[in-house]
Amino acid sequence: MLPTLLLIQFRKNVKAAELEATSVERECCGVAEVVCMSALDCKIPWHHPEKVLASHQGIIFGGSGDFDFDGGRHRADEAVITSYAFLEQLRPLLSYIFLHDVRTLGICFGHQLLGVFAGAEVIHDTEQKKTRSHPVTLHTAPTEHALLNGLPQTFEAHYVHKDSLDRVPPGAALLMSGGRECRFSALQYGHNIYSTQFHPELTFEDLLARIDLFPGYLDEGVTPESVFSQNTESNTILRNFAQLVGKTKT
Repeated sequence: MLPTLLLIQFRKNVKAAELEATSVERECCGVAEVVCMSALDCKIPWHHPEKVLASHQGIIFGGSGDFDFDGGRHRADEAVITSYAFLEQLRPLLSYIFLHDVRTLGICFGHQLLGVFAGAEVIHDTEQKKTRSHPVTLHTAPTEHALLNGLPQTFEAHYVHKDSLDRVPPGAALLMSGGRECRFSALQYGHNIYSTQFHPELTFEDLLARIDLFPGYLDEGVTPESVFSQNTESNTILRNFAQLVGKTKT
């Protein structure tokens, strides 16, 4: 049997949740089985991490086109309130993950969720905000880390985000950076917990479908073809993560 990866989703848009799940499943195909849970599902015993993680060897915290920790919104905006409510709801699970160094990958919103939990803040930095492919550079040799196996030192990653972390959180290490336009592209906590501000689950075709659902992410007159590349190197990260999860299966 394949190991199972739990994908926790932060999406009220059903179609967007389906697209995210399909993208993750494709990249993990043949390596890990993906099981989805919605953070909006109050019936899930979030305060019992052992139950949530039962029979799962790893966890992914996905992105969100519906909620922001800042987003340039007022703090009383429902999207911001809900984001911090997610943080409190998932605090027992996050504490368990960090205590036991569970294989974890945070993507975009999930990257910010892990960062806030670890002590950083999320800010709406317009210089880092972007919906496009953007080059990132590794801060270690790809041969020195299994998550980075097969990656070049610099490659293009796909971004769709408004917010960014304001610092490397306490206890985290910077794995990748995109310069001033994405200072904290990827982080590592402990040995097994990772996060990326970009989307390692998405291909160019996935991005076209995603933008159709959230057209406001692109400025008027800008086409996806003009800002996104067909580079698939960032997908290597998700496939490598699934391989790492497979090594924890008992």
